[in-house]
This record gives sequence, C-alpha cells and structure tokens, in this order.
Amino acid sequence: MLKRKELCVTRFLVCILLAQWIVCANALAIEVPAISQPEVIRLIIAAEKNVKDPQGWAADLLDVLALHDLPASKENICAAIAIIDQESSFVADPAVAGLGKISEKALRAKMDKVPVLGRVALHFLEVTPSPGDNYLARIRSARTERDLDLVYRAMVADAGKQTGLGLVINSGLLNKQIDGRNEIDTIGSMQVSVDFALEVAKRRRWLPMSLDDVYALRDELYTRHGGMYYGILLLLGYETGYNKKLYRFADFNAGRYSSRNAAFQSQIAELSGSALAADGDLLLYDKSGKAGSGVSNTEKALRAVLKNSSFELTDEDIRKDLLREKDNDFVQTLTYSALRATYEQVTKKRPAFAMVPNIALSSPKIRSKMTTRIFAESVDRRYQSCMARK
Repeated sequence: MLKRKELCVTRFLVCILLAQWIVCANALAIEVPAISQPEVIRLIIAAEKNVKDPQGWAADLLDVLALHDLPASKENICAAIAIIDQESSFVADPAVAGLGKISEKALRAKMDKVPVLGRVALHFLEVTPSPGDNYLARIRSARTERDLDLVYRAMVADAGKQTGLGLVINSGLLNKQIDGRNEIDTIGSMQVSVDFALEVAKRRRWLPMSLDDVYALRDELYTRHGGMYYGILLLLGYETGYNKKLYRFADFNAGRYSSRNAAFQSQIAELSGSALAADGDLLLYDKSGKAGSGVSNTEKALRAVLKNSSFELTDEDIRKDLLREKDNDFVQTLTYSALRATYEQVTKKRPAFAMVPNIALSSPKIRSKMTTRIFAESVDRRYQSCMARK
C-alpha cells in the first residue's frame, strides 16, 4: 500500500523536475507580439459591425490589459472581444427587451407567495415616493439593469429616511444585507458578477466599504472601461492549465476552475457509479459563496472511492483538500492526485483535465434554453472567428 509519506516524497521530486522544465521552457519561449490599436479596432468592427466608438473600446481594452499586466496578444484580445460581443454586443449598459414588464411580473409572482404582506408591499410601491412617480412605475419602465439598480437604491434610501436609520445604512455595516438583496447581480458589457468585483475592490483598500462605495463600484461596472476592467480580470487574470479557451469561457459563466472540477467530478462518478452533477462545485456553498459544513454527494462518493484505493487519506484530509477547489493549487493536493491515479489504474484511461460543466441557466433575461455549454461554445465560435482573421 502506498503510504502518505511516500506519496509526498514522490510528489516533491516531481515538482522539482516540473519546476526545472518550466524554467527551461520559459528560457526558450518566443515573445508573443502585441496587437496594435488599429488592429484591435478592425477586430472589434469585424465582430460587431454596428459598434459605437470602436476606437474608444479598443483604447480601453488595451489599457485594461496593461493595468492587469496581461499581454496584448491576439489570443487575449479575441477572448475579450468574444465575451463582450456575446454578452452585450459592445454596449456598456445594454438594454434588455421587455425588462420592465419581466421585472414587474417576477415581483408580483414573489408577492403572491405571501398574500397579506405582498399586498401591503405592492401598495407601498404604488404610492411611494408619490402616486404620480412611484417605484412600481419606475420598475415597469426600466430598460436596462442600471434602471432597476437605481430603483432599488432609491427604495433603500427612502427606507433609511423613514426609519431614521440612514446613517447606519450608509455606514457600511449593513452592506451585505442590503446589496445581497439587490437582484441585479451581474452587470455591464461583460455581465460581471458584482460579488467578484467587490472582492477585488476590497483587496485594494484597507478601509471598509461604505454603501456609497458599493454604489460607486456598481456605477463603474456600468461604464465601458469599468466593465472591461473587472470582466477581463475575471476571464484572464488567473492560471488554469487549460489547453483550450473554451474552458475559460465556461469558467467565466460557471465560476473559476469549474471546468477542471467538473472533469474531476466526472471521474468520481465513473469510479463510484454515482449520478453526480458535473457542475464544478465539489462542496456545498451558501449564497455568499462560503463552503458549508454539510457533505455533498460528490464528497461522499469521493470518500468511498479513495477508501477502497491504495491511498491513506482520511475524511478530514479530503475535506481539507477540497476546500482548495477554487484555487489553482488544488491540483497539487494529495486528494486530487490520488483520485486521478486511481481512475487511471482502474479504467486504464488517461483522466481528462477539464470538461465543460453541465449547468442549466435560468434568468428573466434569458428567453431561450441556455446552458453553460451553449454559452461557452457560442463564445468559442466568436473567439475562433476572431483568431482566424488576419
């Protein structure tokens, strides 16, 4: 039986050899030529003929890549163009057809679930701040996500005045409760998660964020430069090990490393005979994205597979490693290596490193059937088309 200590030594030696290979490979690497602004403009216009101010989009795109220390390579340029074109057709704050009516219908359906409180809430929306200019009418007339966002902000401000809690609300102490209830949670030209942008912004400062700071960040995401600043970071600002951009596009929709983790889940399912959802989440998470103490079906099946293998990993060892599933170094854990080694030993097949997660997407903004695969493949077609242009 392969002992844990022996496995550690083996992996240490492999890491040394890998590090030496990387140094040699970098020494021999050919510098990737940067794309000039006129060339970026041509690629943008080729992707979206009716784009307004292609010069401005190209300038901001190149500036964002420089701010993130990312090469202005054709690969990176085309990847960004593909996402922007898919998500917004190069509009900083895109209009959504029928958004107001969709939002009002969803709101009324939610209120119907609590009839008494629902009627009170709807009446409040119909007369506040005034019968002639009420919140429900503003929701009904909304064309963009920012329109709805501003209605929600006005309601929060009005509630603060009426309750005398304005100072407490603006202090930032209730940011999680207030912004967490704002249903406009992906915004801008690249439809970036507000939570992702907030985490990035928090790491750049030492003072806590006030509610006004959160609103300022949201406003930045609705701009051309701001939407790309956070969107391109989300798309390209992390190491993956993927051999296809397709998996990055899937991650952009489903969360970083979802494609890698979905392949890992698929291998667990095959070895255990369990029907596991290949969604890229190995643990159970709450709405804030924090891993819960409950054991997911994936973790249960993984424990069973490794218990019958030649690797000495306890349930605690496995949980500790799975908590790193959202990081690049999850591939360096003993749990990851043990599962892949077991898979290869049992099936005589080489385990896939990544696969597109199988997730059905639903949102009032989505009119037709949409899955992570459909999204990723659509973006990838745009990317391949961009890369093929001379």
